[in-house]
Amino acid sequence: MTHRRATFWLWIVCFFFCIGLVGCSGGYRLGSIGGPAIQGIKTIYVPTVKNKTVIPGLQSMVTNEIIRAIDNDGTMQTSRNVDADAELDVTIVDFNRVILRPEILDPFTTAEYKLIITASVTLINRKLGRATIKGAQVSGSSYYFTQTNMPEAQRQDLPLVAEDLANRIVNLLTEGW
Repeated sequence: MTHRRATFWLWIVCFFFCIGLVGCSGGYRLGSIGGPAIQGIKTIYVPTVKNKTVIPGLQSMVTNEIIRAIDNDGTMQTSRNVDADAELDVTIVDFNRVILRPEILDPFTTAEYKLIITASVTLINRKLGRATIKGAQVSGSSYYFTQTNMPEAQRQDLPLVAEDLANRIVNLLTEGW
């Protein structure tokens, strides 16, 4: 009878130990961060983003959001050009506004739009002396509803699109996708 009781308690302890292992594993990474693309990189330089679209001021907005996203992530630190282990070159190549749905009462009027910014991303790893990510296409997007002032609604949504793009670029660097 005691042998059965001891076996029962052993199984209970093992069960809770396994549950604890699974529960504590969330958010932790096994192995290197970002794979071979960012091996050895601790600091990164982000020059001003290049803008090939007609939207003014987009390059400074996206640059600031990328720096903020890198700092928030904490995997790497932003640095000056001469001190950095790597350089992140980003070029905004496309800006789209997609119609999502019409107004209920007036099908010829748009109710909701989706803004999409697409950028080409190149990471130059100075420690390896080559580009480890070259020309990766990354897109950020956000949704907004039309208002009486359409340009103002789009202007208010641009920071959200820039933030989403920056977060996706940082994910590309740190997670490898």
